[in-house]
Amino acid sequence: MLKEKIEQFAKACNYLNTSTEFFEDISQVKAVFEFKIRPTIDGKQTVLPIIRVWHCNPHSTGARPYKGGFRFHPGVNVELLKVLSMDMTEKCAIADLPFGGSKGGSPIDVRKLTKEELRDITEKMTKEFLRHNVLSPDIDVFGPDVGTNSETMFWVYNKVAEENLQMRLPNVAAVVTGKPIEHDGCPGREDATSKGGLIVLKEFIKLSKCLPEKGATLAIQGFGNVGSNLARLAPDRVEFNFNVVAVSDENSGLYNEAGLDFLSIEAWYKEHKTFRGYKNATEISNEELLLLPVDILVPAAIENQITAKNASKVKAKVVLELANEAVTQEAHHILKLAGIHDIPGITANSGGVVVSFIEWARNRGSRWHTVELNKIGEFVDEELRKIMQTVIRNVFEKSQILNLTINEAAHILAVEKIYEKMKQKHGYK
Repeated sequence: MLKEKIEQFAKACNYLNTSTEFFEDISQVKAVFEFKIRPTIDGKQTVLPIIRVWHCNPHSTGARPYKGGFRFHPGVNVELLKVLSMDMTEKCAIADLPFGGSKGGSPIDVRKLTKEELRDITEKMTKEFLRHNVLSPDIDVFGPDVGTNSETMFWVYNKVAEENLQMRLPNVAAVVTGKPIEHDGCPGREDATSKGGLIVLKEFIKLSKCLPEKGATLAIQGFGNVGSNLARLAPDRVEFNFNVVAVSDENSGLYNEAGLDFLSIEAWYKEHKTFRGYKNATEISNEELLLLPVDILVPAAIENQITAKNASKVKAKVVLELANEAVTQEAHHILKLAGIHDIPGITANSGGVVVSFIEWARNRGSRWHTVELNKIGEFVDEELRKIMQTVIRNVFEKSQILNLTINEAAHILAVEKIYEKMKQKHGYK
C-alpha cells in the first residue's frame, strides 16, 4: 500500500512539475512514534504496542496541528498508518482545513476486551502520548476511527484534563474531537462522515448526470458507524430517495432488490449482532455484495476491499469510497477502464474531519450552553453541506479541465494545494 501511495504522489508531482524537494517531503512521513504500554488484560499484565504517525503539515505545527483518527484493530501496523496519514493530509488540503495528516492505532480486537480493559489501555496510552508531547490542541489532535468511538475519545479527554493540573495545556477540550456532546463534543459529529459522503454523492450526480435523481439503488459494505448511518440517511424522501438494497458486516449480509427497511434490519442487527437469520432478504457475503448489479456501491468497512482480483466484476455505475483506501490503486485503474465513476475517499469521506474541525475550533474559543445545541447542530449541518459541496465541485471541475477521472483529479488537486502551502512554509521553488 505504501509503495502504491508514493507512486500516486509521484504521478501528481510529475503532472504538476513540482520541485524534487517537495516530492521527497510528501512521499515520506515526518515522524513515527512507537512505544509500549502494559495494561491488564484478562487478569494479566500485557505488553501492547501503540503507534502514531505524522505525515506532513503544510501549516505551522504548534499553531495548526496534525489531525487524524486513532483506531483499535488487529490489522494496525506502521505501513498502514503511514498511508492513512498521507490520505488525511490530502483530505484536509482538498477541504481547506488547517491541519496536517496523522493517524494512530494499536493492533487489538475490541470485541475480545471488556470496557474496563479498553479504558485502561486508552488511559495508559494517553499518559504516554502526553509524556512525549504528542497530544496537544496545537500539535496533534486525535479523533475516532475503526474500533474507537465517542466514549473512547471521552476517556482520552478526561485523562488529559486530569493530567493538566501539571501539564497546563490551553484549551484542553480541543485535544481530541468526536467527544460526547455533553463533554464538549459537537452536534452532528457522530454521523458526519456518512452525511458528508451523501452530500458529495448527490452533488456529483447533479454535476455528472450519470444517474437519475430519484430511486438509484445503493449497496453498503460495512455496518459500523459510517455504513449504518448511511443506510439510515440515504432513503431521503425529499430528495434523491436512494433505495438501499444491500448491507453487510464482515461476516454476514443482506440483499433485497426491492429495498431494505432500515428500522427492521437495524433492530435485528442490534439484537443478534449479525444479519444471519433475517427473513425479509437474501443472505449474502461481503464479497458478493461488492459485485451486485446496483447503481451505487459504497465500501464503508476497511481498506483493500476492491482490488485487482474483483474490480473487473464490479457492476455498479458509481463507487463511493467511504472507507479509507477501500479501493486499491490497481482497482482504481480497472474501474476507470470500465467507465465506472470512482469517487475516492479523500473526497468522499472527509465529512468527519470537517465537523471535527468545527469541534476543535469551538473548543479553542467559546463554550456553549445546552439550550444552544439545536442551533449549533443546524450550523454544523449547513457548514458541512457547503464545504462538502465545494469539495466535490472543485474536484469535478478539475476533472473536466484536465480530462481526468474524479479519482485522478482529486489527488492532483490535493497535491497542488499542499504544494502551494509548503512553498510558503519551506521556500520550495
